[in-house]
Amino acid sequence: MQPLKWLALSALILPLTLSAKDLQTLEQPFLQAYSGKSRQFVEEQLGKPVKKEVAVKPHNADQILQAQSQAAPGAGEQIEMWYYQGKIQYAPNKFFNTAELTFADDKCVNITFANKK
Repeated sequence: MQPLKWLALSALILPLTLSAKDLQTLEQPFLQAYSGKSRQFVEEQLGKPVKKEVAVKPHNADQILQAQSQAAPGAGEQIEMWYYQGKIQYAPNKFFNTAELTFADDKCVNITFANKK
């Protein structure tokens, strides 16, 4: 491979490898380690996520909320999902390849595992 092509390829791959650690863990220890933890703690342990998304309010949510007399507890929370890739073992020789951590006001409130391409 030519040096310039190698350098260009390295520039594309290096930020990906530095931003998120490749997970290799068991399902239950992962859940116990990160449930209820802050964004800062998760990022210190796992690195930057592969992808981040912010939850959006459905188009008819205001109509439903007006039907309720009181605001729901936690109204106005910022919901954010962080995605990590790796091998999360849930049974012998069976693995998930993606972990989604959902944060509400800086706390991990939900962890979902999936196999995504």
